[in-house]
Amino acid sequence: MDRKLLQTTAQRLNVYDEAILKKSEEFIRLYQTKALVKTLDDQAKTVLCLDLAAQLIGSSFDKSVALALCGLKRSAYQNSLNNLEKILGLDKPLTISDGCIQLGCTAIKEDAEDILQKYKQIDHKVKDMDHPQYVAVAIYLACKAKKVSIDKTRLALLSRLKPSQWRELVASFENLGLSKKATRQKNKEINKMEEEYMIETDDQEAKNKQEQEEEEDYEIWKNRILKEAYKELKQRGQTIDSVK
Repeated sequence: MDRKLLQTTAQRLNVYDEAILKKSEEFIRLYQTKALVKTLDDQAKTVLCLDLAAQLIGSSFDKSVALALCGLKRSAYQNSLNNLEKILGLDKPLTISDGCIQLGCTAIKEDAEDILQKYKQIDHKVKDMDHPQYVAVAIYLACKAKKVSIDKTRLALLSRLKPSQWRELVASFENLGLSKKATRQKNKEINKMEEEYMIETDDQEAKNKQEQEEEEDYEIWKNRILKEAYKELKQRGQTIDSVK
């Protein structure tokens, strides 16, 4: 294995983590021993192994630079990455949790899991639930309902679908009413806020009414006191006139 090529490529990708470099070396060696037909050149193989190692360790990786170094289109790059995962035995099923972490939208994890679970229960024609397309669509619909923005390009790569296939799968989810799952939850939250607002409003109205009643009680008291004072002054005046 060309250690110098690995270090040079890693530097161009701004990858300096020694753990990623060691894991990349391991992947390259495995590829050399397991791949029956070696279709990748040394540069592409090195970039792809660095990408897989960075994903495994959870480090950021510049895909745009990786594409330029490999000289591949985005779809061809992703296909090569998927094949490399299979060769290395890394192609474990994508989970909602993993997908949300990769897309930076962990807040909608539970909603996406609910959507995916409902889809599994309703659509019995599904053959390969391990395919990441279902996870990708569930995450997409949950984000759409909660108005959470995500990287659409990264999502498309995650799904491993062509645009026409993606639209068809999204439509199948929506036709089953699953896109409303997260929306219903959002509506519940809105209704709760409205109920709290109404309670606060009722409390304020009751307080205002009480203050108004107290103010009226004061006016009644004031008028009574004034009347008694006038009455007393009048009686005093009559007493003085009788003395004269």
